[in-house]
Amino acid sequence: MGTIIAGLSRIPLALWAWWGLGLLSVLWSLTPANTLVLGLWELAYLAAFAAGGWLAGLVGLNLALLGYGLLTTLTLAWSGLVMYFSGSAHYVAGAQALVLLPLGMVWMFRGWPLLAGILLTGALYMALMSAARAVYLPLGAMAFLLVWRLWREGVAPWRLGVGLGAVLLAVIGIDSLLPFSPIESALGLKASLARQTQDLAAEGSFGSRLQMWAQTLHIALEAPFGTGNGSFRDVLAAYQQYPGVLFSNAHNYYLEAAATGGWLRLLLLLGVLGWVLWRGWNSSAWPWALGAAGLWATLAFDITGMYPAVMMLAFASLGAVYRQILGSEGSDACTKPKWGLAVSLVGIGLGVGLAVWWYWPCAPHCARHLGYRPEVLAEAARLSGAERATLLEKAARLNPKSLWVYRAKLQFAQTPEEQLATLSQINRAFPLASPSYYLQQARLAAQLGRKAEAIAALEAGLKRFPPGIRPAGTPLDEQVRKSYQDWSVQAPELLKELQSAE
Repeated sequence: MGTIIAGLSRIPLALWAWWGLGLLSVLWSLTPANTLVLGLWELAYLAAFAAGGWLAGLVGLNLALLGYGLLTTLTLAWSGLVMYFSGSAHYVAGAQALVLLPLGMVWMFRGWPLLAGILLTGALYMALMSAARAVYLPLGAMAFLLVWRLWREGVAPWRLGVGLGAVLLAVIGIDSLLPFSPIESALGLKASLARQTQDLAAEGSFGSRLQMWAQTLHIALEAPFGTGNGSFRDVLAAYQQYPGVLFSNAHNYYLEAAATGGWLRLLLLLGVLGWVLWRGWNSSAWPWALGAAGLWATLAFDITGMYPAVMMLAFASLGAVYRQILGSEGSDACTKPKWGLAVSLVGIGLGVGLAVWWYWPCAPHCARHLGYRPEVLAEAARLSGAERATLLEKAARLNPKSLWVYRAKLQFAQTPEEQLATLSQINRAFPLASPSYYLQQARLAAQLGRKAEAIAALEAGLKRFPPGIRPAGTPLDEQVRKSYQDWSVQAPELLKELQSAE
């Protein structure tokens, strides 16, 4: 118990303030229920930060993750499955492997050449097999810094060359022996000139990322205090600037943090991150700091930052560096122990209270849960008539810029007139969400004899979604792509038909 309290007392005040600001955003959040739920999740991040001080346990966890990642990705490759897209098993495992690379390389030149060489080979193989630019970019920077730092610490260049050469040969040999050659296949697919050109296009993976980042920055500038922690997925459609660029995550944890939690919250996190990593780099804990920096760097390019397991590992790796800084300095430079313990106890008490309050059984239409998407949709499916309409209206007031509320209204609309009114609301509030809503509105308006409204809906839709436009996304978005194809063909035909009938 004393160890747990001591670990919690070492959580920096700035991190508690970061968590507190996220929870405080419930007061102005556009999705208050999401904010409360993410507040509970982020308590786990702080617990992981405190637990990161147990270095042996953290190494064991990383080894288990590396083994699981290798098993998963090699099994997928053996089965012929390619998963080179954001948030896939390949990308996540590749990002996690970065934490072990500096440790394996340092240990290889400090007394455990064989075991460390095997570890380094496995981690490097996993990172390369990911085929993720979000992994390759920090990997290149880490490799340069590792060689430079070891050389500065007195490791002879010939030893560096022999050790790294042996690891690279082992990686190449393993890939050559495997009949499906995962690394060769990954690089052949992702590194080709045709693929790079395709990815740079507006609908490509990199081009769409630039648009997504621009949209997220737009939200952050419009709402400097944030739209509410955890609100991104639900409010993005209301802030869209590019048709078809609608993802559940910003593919950049830092921009998303600014957009949802506000600029002050982002600066607090960056301050802690920068201070810990810089102090760690300038201490004996530098391999841990470099590994943590590699993992945190991937969060600037991919959506893994929204997976709780990845974020817990990121905070744990940061906590490992912080703990070693404290041990080397003999005191906490940021937080006095007595203040750290007091603040931690207050934070834990607040978190436990929040958890009890959230999970305590309550009657239907529970005020604290109202507006939480899973519960609202489940309750709406159970109710009918006026009760359902009242529920959805309350949910809409709590989530004023969430498309899912209007989609639920559309799904449960009782009459064509209600459907048409909801479709009109969707196209006004979320003009770039999807062309299918304009097509539905036009068809329904035409059926009800409102030709002028149908024509206006089609003209507005075609202005925002010109024929031939393609949505940005992953290979899994085939249904979305088909809806765009149908729109490009059917919308002009219907408009011509309605105009000729006037």
